[in-house]
Amino acid sequence: MFDFLRKKKQLTKEEKFWNYFTKNKKSLEEFINSDLSDYTAYNNLTDEIHEFSELLFPEITQNNDGKYVLIITPDGKPSGIPHTEKLYNSKPEIENWIVEKFRQPKDELKFKYDGLEYPSSDIEILPELDSENEKINIRVFIRNMDLDKDKYQTMAWLYLDNILGEFNSITKIGYVDFFHLDEEKTVKDGISILELRKLIDKEIYKVK
Repeated sequence: MFDFLRKKKQLTKEEKFWNYFTKNKKSLEEFINSDLSDYTAYNNLTDEIHEFSELLFPEITQNNDGKYVLIITPDGKPSGIPHTEKLYNSKPEIENWIVEKFRQPKDELKFKYDGLEYPSSDIEILPELDSENEKINIRVFIRNMDLDKDKYQTMAWLYLDNILGEFNSITKIGYVDFFHLDEEKTVKDGISILELRKLIDKEIYKVK
């Protein structure tokens, strides 16, 4: 009796997002397997995740096992960490999909950004441990950076996020300064981004 007076349960923002994702996962799978000329499905997904938080972005791909992957990323913004955690922690089981929070660390990869392409080996780093704050300050030397500083630095951030892992790049890296490195030159005592990740593991996480 009086059931008609009961208010319909209001969905949370995270429930609304996951409902949308589950209902539209087929179109997202088709997008991943397409020639990527029509970004409608991805753009709609981005709009939906922005309804939850303007600080978050979705990245979708397929792994070597054929599973589809959704990465929830704050795109390097520390203020987006709590939003990432909240949305990730509310995720349901989604058939044939893996959901990850933050860009996960990879040993090596290649990027192409706005017509620019260079290997991670063109980046050399001088680290400085800040034990008190459990961070590492870095001077980043990028070969040929003066050709287009903005593009080269953006690419360097992509490498840092994806080789260190985005959570590490947000929370364990302190001050970052960028410097131009001439062609054929190297940095004395410089290390690679992968070696920087190992340094973070050793000095901050105390991994033996």
